[in-house]
Amino acid sequence: AHLEGALRAEGRPGSRLSCTASRRAAVAAPSAPSPRRDSWRGMRAGILVLGGTSAGLLLAYLAGRRHWRRRKPSPAALALLKTVDSAALEAELARRSVGAHVINTSVRPLHAARAAAIDAELSRLGVASPDALAPGPPRKAYETFARPREGEPCDDDYVRRKAPLMAQQVAFLHRHEQARRNELLRNVDDATQALERAARPRHNVTVVLDNLRSAENVGSIFRTADATRVCRVVTCGFTTTPPDRKLEKTALGALSSVPCDHFEATIAAVRHLRSRGVYVVALETTEDAIPLGVAPQLGDEGRGVAIVLGNEVTGVDKAVMEECDAVVEIPVFGVKNSLNVACCASVALYEVLRRWGKWESRVER
Repeated sequence: AHLEGALRAEGRPGSRLSCTASRRAAVAAPSAPSPRRDSWRGMRAGILVLGGTSAGLLLAYLAGRRHWRRRKPSPAALALLKTVDSAALEAELARRSVGAHVINTSVRPLHAARAAAIDAELSRLGVASPDALAPGPPRKAYETFARPREGEPCDDDYVRRKAPLMAQQVAFLHRHEQARRNELLRNVDDATQALERAARPRHNVTVVLDNLRSAENVGSIFRTADATRVCRVVTCGFTTTPPDRKLEKTALGALSSVPCDHFEATIAAVRHLRSRGVYVVALETTEDAIPLGVAPQLGDEGRGVAIVLGNEVTGVDKAVMEECDAVVEIPVFGVKNSLNVACCASVALYEVLRRWGKWESRVER
């Protein structure tokens, strides 16, 4: 204040020093509380509290998720879960008096355009009305499309493109559910039957794969090996060996039900099998090959048989064939002189079971 008075006496009231001193004095002096400033302080405190709470919840979620990942269900529990009939689920929903497609105990509203489009496509595929759909997955898939969530596209172009695809999926699920419920059909996997069959003895047949290049073919052979209940599959060389994603695509779950060994060299696998007294035959088209239907080496169930299948392009290696007890072939009558290796495996394995009288025992059961 004294400095300000001296400067004014000298005739310099607008000096820079005076402005600076005034600002300092204003900062130092207590000011009246501002409502705007108080609201901002409250907002900052609220943001800090919310941020701390959110961080705590996020850490708790991550810790719980990590703990959940560690708790893997047992195979027995998964098998039991697969045996639950969708009819039981439908009965439980009816008992609770809720709809088939429930979100937070409230049914989403039906979208007229979507429902009309999928109804028309289902009618074209042979499904008369939504009421004719089997309960469970078919009806749920229908409800998912006909009762969209908030924010999902519902414009005419989207509905026109999406309705045929969804109708195909719903119709397939409908046929699948009907087949599963039909007691006359046995073409659907059943967990209960699978557990019973897993205890049955295996047939004394071994499949040896000599450097197959296609993982899809190998997966298909695993599925045939499961269906024929062979002893094991032996992969050799660069043949794809479980576990593998491409094998799963065509094996459809058969990898876990068929034992598998691997040898770096096919000759080593053949010599190992022969040392155990197993007949080893190569399935290949040669001048001196024996037709599969009359090959004597396939008839001894007690001793067992190993069938060697070769590469899709080069076939069974010549050195491997020389180590085998015999070479057999599947007769062909067309332009091509061979079949796909996965098809050959199916033909050969079922011919072995026919020779051993397994077809007749299956008919008796």
